[in-house]
Amino acid sequence: MSRQPPKKSKGNKKALLPAIITVVVLGLTIVLITKTGIIVPAEMALKDTNGRLQSLVFSPFSKLKLIWKSYLDLVNVREENEVLKAQLAQLENEITTYREALIENRRLKQLLDIKESAPWKGVVAHVIGTDIASWRAVITIDAGKENGIDVDMPVLCQGGLLGRVIESSMAFSKVMLLTDYHSRVAALVQRNRARGIIKGEGSRGCKLDYVKKGVDIQVGDTVVTSGLDGVFPKGLLVGKVKAVGPGDRSDLFQYIAVKPSAKIDEAEEVLVLLRPQKQDE
Repeated sequence: MSRQPPKKSKGNKKALLPAIITVVVLGLTIVLITKTGIIVPAEMALKDTNGRLQSLVFSPFSKLKLIWKSYLDLVNVREENEVLKAQLAQLENEITTYREALIENRRLKQLLDIKESAPWKGVVAHVIGTDIASWRAVITIDAGKENGIDVDMPVLCQGGLLGRVIESSMAFSKVMLLTDYHSRVAALVQRNRARGIIKGEGSRGCKLDYVKKGVDIQVGDTVVTSGLDGVFPKGLLVGKVKAVGPGDRSDLFQYIAVKPSAKIDEAEEVLVLLRPQKQDE
């Protein structure tokens, strides 16, 4: 007996029909949406969402990049500040050097003016040291025998008489100042020609000794060298009388305190007067 082929059931046809209808409807819907532009807002929303996600992802990296750039800028600023500070310090040093040179030139000009008016020729020297002993007033200068300087030559500075040379080597000399307790200078009061001896009194300055009581001595009188000691030429400015007293009752002489005109503690350059007989040798 021959077999008949199985017949398709009506149930399968019924199940396929809804699927075909769904596909057709979906296709029509897509075509309709595309033609009417309904998809545009959805596309824009999708792009906005994507942009926000990218912003969230890359924003921390952008901030880190900005912070790093700011740090590099700060480092550069600090380096520039250090360079500027170094340049400023150099300029300040140069200004200080120029100012010192200007002040020294002014002092030297004053010495040269004194040199031109001095009775003897002179040699300019620099003060390079002071005696450390508190009871002495001695300085060292950078000129000696090779410059024609010898013992007992007068030494001047801005203002007036500073002292005399007490030691001399080839390149250096020592100068005893007026205020040294061993210093002695023949002097007189310019106003009335009263004579005496200038003696050193250390930090108190000097005094004019051996002026008899009753001689008219007034505060402010000018005291100059008398030239009678054979060491200092006549007429060099010594100082001004700053106080006058009767002295002891048993003493024949009055007490006359003198303030040196020379700036004893500030001398940096000096003028050593060369005695004519020493210069001619």
